[in-house]
Amino acid sequence: MKAPEQLVTYRLIITRRSASEVLLVPSGTRWTLPRVEIRPFRRLAAELTSEASRAWSVDAYCLLAGSVLSRGPAPGAHHAVLEAARQNDQAPGGSYWVARTTAGKRCDLEENQMVTRALAELDCYVNGEKVGPFAKPGWLRDLFGWTAGQLAPLGLRLTGSFRQYNASPAFALLRLDAVERRVWFKATGEPNAHELPTTVELARLLTRYAPRVLAVHPDWNGWLAEEAEGVSLDESRDFSDWERAASDLAEFQIAAIGQHPRLLAAGLKDLRCAALVGRMEAFLTHMAELMAAQDAPTPAPLAPTELVTLGEALQDSCAVLDSCGLPDTIGQVDFNPGNIVVSRNGCTFLDWAEGCVANPLLTFEYLRQHLGRSGVGAAASGQRLLASYLRPWGRLYPLAHLRRAAAFAPPVAVLAYAVAHDTWRCREQTRNPEIAGLYRSLTRRMFREVISASQRGEPCLQ
Repeated sequence: MKAPEQLVTYRLIITRRSASEVLLVPSGTRWTLPRVEIRPFRRLAAELTSEASRAWSVDAYCLLAGSVLSRGPAPGAHHAVLEAARQNDQAPGGSYWVARTTAGKRCDLEENQMVTRALAELDCYVNGEKVGPFAKPGWLRDLFGWTAGQLAPLGLRLTGSFRQYNASPAFALLRLDAVERRVWFKATGEPNAHELPTTVELARLLTRYAPRVLAVHPDWNGWLAEEAEGVSLDESRDFSDWERAASDLAEFQIAAIGQHPRLLAAGLKDLRCAALVGRMEAFLTHMAELMAAQDAPTPAPLAPTELVTLGEALQDSCAVLDSCGLPDTIGQVDFNPGNIVVSRNGCTFLDWAEGCVANPLLTFEYLRQHLGRSGVGAAASGQRLLASYLRPWGRLYPLAHLRRAAAFAPPVAVLAYAVAHDTWRCREQTRNPEIAGLYRSLTRRMFREVISASQRGEPCLQ
């Protein structure tokens, strides 16, 4: 029997009227912040705002949460700053709006320090000391005003309902409800600022597979898009939806052939085999250092000779992929079922922060791995998924060559995932035990995959 999920308690600093008032609850002779319990490992903003509405009857949105407020007076005490969406509503029963100047003083010492530090952090964004439009009170009102102006010429009207999914000073993801349909607003900062030009370029070049972009907000590096019709693949238990996703992925990649110069210019990562080989020596050299620094006896670190063997096998795998003739085209390092919407009319592919130009089989390999963890389908589902993916490519290339290439894709897909970001280059970051452990795990995974690839496949025929 699965153990019940351990909930996490958050204290909410709910503000209104440009953060001049804070919501407090009487508690004996003192006052306290509203508290909610949320499920971990989910979208923090969505959990906090949903529970604020359910437990305290306050429609609110996040200004500051998560790592932005990780340092506080009480280690391990989670808290977040929210703003009420409606500025003049009465306080929920049993709570009161209290002037900011006295709010903290009415609480105990711990919460007084929590409120003081959190609101001081908020002030840094308001006065420009720190940059981030989504940590400033009132930004949701500004977003609704801008969106209404963009939708009016299209005959669309907002209802006022919304759902916030991501929250940080420079990032935002919200669903906005219109009378006729839903729209989404997304904005990204560094290191994902390139997602805006990437998304706009995909919507222009490959309309069939990308959501329609309705407007761009350059000051916020954000955009407004239509909601894709259909069901998210991670919510489907129908294996035919996975087959449709694999087939449409191939069609999408075929449609993008020849567009890679524009896609690279728009900000997609260069993960072509030549680029991967160019990073391989430095990557494995650093992995040798991480393996040597491992303290735990298990899982066993790879020996220097094994890393040499891994490097040679990875180069061979890249050579096989190149020799099989598949062109480099659009790909996605974070190709997970939550970013795929399936409908009767086909698939829409979302979230291009991790978009790349690469051998097309690498992206399929990520989809196949997610299928294996999903519990959808039977033992042979991976082969059936591969058949669905290769069928469109079979119009252009011999299936025998494609299947041989697919056998060598798994270790290269792991390598591409590992080097897609430059974290591995930074020795300061890889001193973090969790990050070091992740890279050692990925490297061991590559080693297992090259052994399996050598057993499954043969080099492509010229």
